[in-house]
Amino acid sequence: MIDVISKNRTRLSRNSNYRQFLEEICTNQRVPLTMTTSEGFLNQRQRYQSIKLSQDFSDEEMARDWTLSDADKKEISKYRKNSRIFIAIQLSALRLYGRFLAEVNGLSPRIVNYLNNQLGLPPSLTVPTPDREATFSEYRKNILNYLGFSKYDDEAQARLQKWLEQQALQAHLPDELFLRAERYLLAERVVLPGASVLERLVISVCAETHEHLFEVLCARFTPELRTAIDNLLIVQSGDQRSLFYLLKEYPPSATISSIQSYLERYRKLEGTGISKLEAQCVDPAFIDYLYKLARRYNARDIKRFKEPKRYAMMACFLLETRKGLLDSLVKMHDQFIMDMLRKAKHIHEMKHREFRKRQKKAIDTVLDTTQLIIDWPDDKPLHKTDLWQQVSEKQLLDSINDLHSFKRLEERGYGDILLGRYPSLRKYFAEFIQLPFAVKSGTEPLMNVINLVRQLDAGTLKKIPDNAPTGFIPQELRRSYKDKDGNIKRNAWELGLAIAMKEALRSGDLYLPRSKHHVSFWDLMLDERHWQANREASYEALQQPYQDAVKSVLTLQFHQAVGKAEKCFGLDTFAEIKDGKLRLKKDDKAEIPDAVIKLQKVIDASLPPIRIEQLLMEVDRQTGFSRHFIPLQQHQSRPANFYKTLIAGLISQATNLGVVAMSASVKGVTVDMLRHVLQFYVNAVNCS
Repeated sequence: MIDVISKNRTRLSRNSNYRQFLEEICTNQRVPLTMTTSEGFLNQRQRYQSIKLSQDFSDEEMARDWTLSDADKKEISKYRKNSRIFIAIQLSALRLYGRFLAEVNGLSPRIVNYLNNQLGLPPSLTVPTPDREATFSEYRKNILNYLGFSKYDDEAQARLQKWLEQQALQAHLPDELFLRAERYLLAERVVLPGASVLERLVISVCAETHEHLFEVLCARFTPELRTAIDNLLIVQSGDQRSLFYLLKEYPPSATISSIQSYLERYRKLEGTGISKLEAQCVDPAFIDYLYKLARRYNARDIKRFKEPKRYAMMACFLLETRKGLLDSLVKMHDQFIMDMLRKAKHIHEMKHREFRKRQKKAIDTVLDTTQLIIDWPDDKPLHKTDLWQQVSEKQLLDSINDLHSFKRLEERGYGDILLGRYPSLRKYFAEFIQLPFAVKSGTEPLMNVINLVRQLDAGTLKKIPDNAPTGFIPQELRRSYKDKDGNIKRNAWELGLAIAMKEALRSGDLYLPRSKHHVSFWDLMLDERHWQANREASYEALQQPYQDAVKSVLTLQFHQAVGKAEKCFGLDTFAEIKDGKLRLKKDDKAEIPDAVIKLQKVIDASLPPIRIEQLLMEVDRQTGFSRHFIPLQQHQSRPANFYKTLIAGLISQATNLGVVAMSASVKGVTVDMLRHVLQFYVNAVNCS
């Protein structure tokens, strides 16, 4: 219920207004980072129009949120007929939004007439409202008593404030706490106060609690970490910018110097000792919030903050920046390797094109010379002087050299060009390979190779072992990674490793646990703490029973299905169950008189034509078949314009029209949308 309600409530722009308010205070007034109840994070519309009355919604949403129960209808029937629609709207609004509607005529006419239909009232374009304030007050009192809601008084505010303090200790942000507070009051059946009242209370609690949180975090910092943070904000001798400024820069294009620069920044960041703080930090969302906040200020402004806030904010900045540096280094390595492969491929193609022309001439020369030797008389000895009189010696030798060069270019030319780039790669790869990589199960050989290169660089290993893994080396370097004695050549072997690491980082076989995007797949899964926080909402959203109630729910559903089947079989003359077996029968075909056939033709001619999409939607309203089109993962999420795209996709397949022609025929539906829905939602499981 709470999850459903939250979908219909005002969506807040995450952190944007709150961050803007904080920035204005700190930069314009030059005071520490604080919050005051005179400021807010909601915009004017959110503050004065706390209920968003959407005019665009689906029939499913309307039925879910505005369907009256039998008890509701009985309660509403106690009022005068002229006031019933007004009571129905306010009753549904209080249950849905936690507030009464001030402008009932701002509600969609579809909802108004949907309620009218349930109450047996005629359609209407406007909603009659009470003329007297006393009448409205009486109505509100009766609705509150019926739904069991209580007013927002001092006692309710005290309970809410205590609950908010507990939530704020988990480092939730103000706009998130605002939504959580609304859901809490709805669960407690308390009428929600005005948005500005709730906003001021949230800010007041956050100001005090976050201040305490900063102090707790700061107390955990070692003196070395505090000194390192202070040094980040100072321009060191010989530098033009502080390291804090440099860490905020966006990554440039992938060059050797830029990768080396980012590796140096990562090394300095690790030198601050921030890794020891990782396990002690708060919620990731709060860390991300402080990181983004710190990026908005320069070093001079950061130093004006009080120590607890300064150190807490900078520590979160360093933790998130390290993730960004690792992601940037992976991206830059990927770009450098791709650029190296592209340029080598281009050079190889140019050489291949050049030698292919020379090879054709060389083949002609060699063929002519060979034919001359074959046709030479058997009784006449062939001397070189005789041969050179017939064929140019220089031309023949050049042709042979061209053929050898073309053969080598065909077999290993691309690899030779790549090996020429190894010295440039080595300038940064020796340090890049020291990053804290990890591999998933099954790809340990790649990690073994990385460790071997680390040992070679450290000097603990003098040469590459003969049994070192080589399966990762790409085909282009296969002919080049061993010398004449069969020993593994380091340049080709290490170059193959750099290419393999690029591919493994893309596929996720190789990852960096401390990065943000290139992490293990299992790190992206919901951990136990977050699962417990979202467990109830997930069960409600998926409409699944709790584990301890599965057996009883399945038993109940089975008996309901059996009872429904028995009722249907009792009215069915076509099928029956006899002696435990299903038996089917049908009546003999009756002769159809000519008059009936004529009447059928008249009726058919009088019926208006119906478009195929309208027919599908009408069938769906009767059967609800569209709800069964879900992905194989069984989640209930839907892309934008899902229903329209689904109907268009079904028609494109049923009529062989195809997705391209269908996308051109339906406004707002693209080829990509059709392909996505057909691939993930219309599958063999759904259609079986």
